[in-house]
Amino acid sequence: MRTLADYLADSYAWVALLEGNERYERIFRRKQLVTTAMNVLEVYSTLLRRIPRSEAKEMAAALFAYVTPVPPETALAAGDFRQFMRERRLDCSYIDAWGYASARGLGRKFLTGDPAFRSIEDVEYVR
Repeated sequence: MRTLADYLADSYAWVALLEGNERYERIFRRKQLVTTAMNVLEVYSTLLRRIPRSEAKEMAAALFAYVTPVPPETALAAGDFRQFMRERRLDCSYIDAWGYASARGLGRKFLTGDPAFRSIEDVEYVR
């Protein structure tokens, strides 16, 4: 049985947490999660559209403490996964594919609220 500590949080999860989503607050309070540097990039880009640059940079930089190393082979797995999603006509960015492939490669579930991932294996979907 997996625990919440087994999750790699995607950008959606981090932004939901930063916006005060109670479901994500409960998850993050209970267990420490990891993410990738690419997910930090996406969080930062999202924050830049919503808040001043200095505030966005500070919030995104705080996520560096959660970043876990990802092997370079993840790039190929991410490409395969993105193609899998496209064949099913599901929207999947390169960063989402990277995050999902990273989670799988690290033996973790992918934590997201992105509807495209609702029925994908090894995903913990939380809205």
